[in-house]
Amino acid sequence: MAKGSIKMCMQCATCSLVSTCLFRALKYLSQADSRVRAEAKNWPKGKSLKLEIPGARGFTVTGTDQGFQKLPQDAEGDVTIRFKSPADAFRVFTGQISVAQAYAQHKFVLKGNMGIAMPFVRCVDLAEAYLFPAILAKRILKRLPKKEVSSARVYGAVLFGGKLKCPHITNSSSPQKSSPAWRPLSTSPTN
Repeated sequence: MAKGSIKMCMQCATCSLVSTCLFRALKYLSQADSRVRAEAKNWPKGKSLKLEIPGARGFTVTGTDQGFQKLPQDAEGDVTIRFKSPADAFRVFTGQISVAQAYAQHKFVLKGNMGIAMPFVRCVDLAEAYLFPAILAKRILKRLPKKEVSSARVYGAVLFGGKLKCPHITNSSSPQKSSPAWRPLSTSPTN
């Protein structure tokens, strides 16, 4: 196997992993961050966006009142963002260049209504602010947005498939149990 093909395989694997993490972060943030929640809620009804990466797994997403939802892998998007190569996607996904720089350098093709793509890109920028360390995020974002939830919670949601409960959302149908902020390890005296 040639050295270039190993590098491309690693880039494709990384892009697949990062696209999964990105969707999970967006799903969680569409419940936990008011700005992402507003973008998902105001998403044009019935419209979807597909992110494509050659040789890697992308995703198709739509916004709903409940947040961002993933559509089946083979679903067509009303808007498609297709990276020209795995190397181009890798540079964006690893924070080497911003989405805006990638667009300006023609690293991806946007097919469809840009009005649907822009809210998605704004949400990706917010997700990057949570996922990347501040020193890296400052390089790729015009300004660092204020975080409404800790990055640790976003990482937890990414690790657990976006299923981590959002601290801001409560289920009104079930009574909330109050628990103390801390509990002693043992109530028995130690000798």
